[in-house]
Amino acid sequence: MTDLKIITEQTRDYNFHAHTQFCDGRDDIATIARAAEKVGMKHFAFTPHSPINITSPCNMKKEQMTEYLYEMKRIQSEYEGRMNILTSLEIDGLGSEYGPHIDYFQNLPLDFRLGSVHFVPNQDGIFLDCDGKFERFNQYLKEGYKGDLRYVVEKYFEQVLIMIERGGFGLLGHFDKIMGNASLVDPTIENQGWYEALIDDVVSHVKSSGMIVEINTKAFYDKGRFFPNECWWHKLQVAKISLAINSDAHYAEKVTAGRTEAFRRLQEQENK
Repeated sequence: MTDLKIITEQTRDYNFHAHTQFCDGRDDIATIARAAEKVGMKHFAFTPHSPINITSPCNMKKEQMTEYLYEMKRIQSEYEGRMNILTSLEIDGLGSEYGPHIDYFQNLPLDFRLGSVHFVPNQDGIFLDCDGKFERFNQYLKEGYKGDLRYVVEKYFEQVLIMIERGGFGLLGHFDKIMGNASLVDPTIENQGWYEALIDDVVSHVKSSGMIVEINTKAFYDKGRFFPNECWWHKLQVAKISLAINSDAHYAEKVTAGRTEAFRRLQEQENK
């Protein structure tokens, strides 16, 4: 497995999170690789949304895996000596029975595994996608979660903690992504004690696991925030947790979007 910590200690010219035509990305692997090389990337990872055991138009299918791995071998060979291209997946944590830890993902020839949560089970155990457009989230909240926002948020973080506990991956993706939508329903949530306790639980679990936490910059220019929220970075720094700043690019022109600003702000916090 590739040691991402060593890469982050040696250079800022990396990105460990990008999507292509194999899931919900808008450009193909070759196009994004060219864009990454053009901006000076030394290490670049492709992380299509993994196959999952529920219906999702955004996740790749198992029958695409052979094609994906073949294309990655080809692109790695093409860029050998110029840019270190890494083969990975963004694997959904869907509870104790499905996530990065299962044999299917452990047996794939990946350079590392990125673990993330996008789906939250409702009170009836039905998984709903809580990422993406707010209008859809708000409809799910009203019709699927019985209007109980705190339930959704707490259940999301429960999924994150289960995924960390089960392990099988080295990089934790956007661990508070639920707030992209939840904070639009109630902008005060991140100021409430019960919510900060959820953040503290994640930090504690990550510290014990030794994994890396992603600072996801995808929404910075559009929505003015990072995931995790910038207000929690000091907790990660105090806990001496390794961080990786990733753009979560879905378009070639966004392979570095928001990363420079995140590095600047992280350095400012470290200097305080």
